[in-house]
Amino acid sequence: MIPFQKAFRSILFVGVVTFVASSSQAQDKAPSTTTTQQDMHVGPIKNPPQTAPSFKLTLSAGLRNKNTSEFRVGSNVWITVKMTNTTNHTIDRSGVFYHGVNAFFSYDVKDEDGKQPEKVVHTHPEFDTAEPFWGCLQPRESDLAETDLSLLYKFDRPGKYFIQVSRHDPDFLDDKGEPTIVSSNTITITIAG
Repeated sequence: MIPFQKAFRSILFVGVVTFVASSSQAQDKAPSTTTTQQDMHVGPIKNPPQTAPSFKLTLSAGLRNKNTSEFRVGSNVWITVKMTNTTNHTIDRSGVFYHGVNAFFSYDVKDEDGKQPEKVVHTHPEFDTAEPFWGCLQPRESDLAETDLSLLYKFDRPGKYFIQVSRHDPDFLDDKGEPTIVSSNTITITIAG
């Protein structure tokens, strides 16, 4: 081997080892820059585990200023979720909007046959963006969230639909130490032709 090549390989090897070592040290010191949904779910508030759910969900049909349970095919299908802090301390109510819907809630929708309506397919998923928001609820305080379910499901067949909303409670853990799921009441809406 030519002395130049030997020297170059030695310098390259030392450079790689130095780079790997410094990168490893930097990763130990630097906080993670990626935020997962689980990181955001915990939010800035860390409460001790509760013996009961830390919030209650109450679901109603329509908007907060216009309650209605009847909608027409092709119209917006609005629901209002009321989240109430049932503890004596502050709780997290953060979330993330995805396609205009708070993705920290799960939306269970069934028709009269017990089937889920067809989901809305977004034509350009490459343009999808998540919009996180942060907030908290003081003891006994409530927050209203209005959601257009027609952004998630196609209500293109007349009939009755049964809707329930749920959300993970990071302060109320199950036997495995996982957040429990708090569910709302179930409401019925009618889609007219």
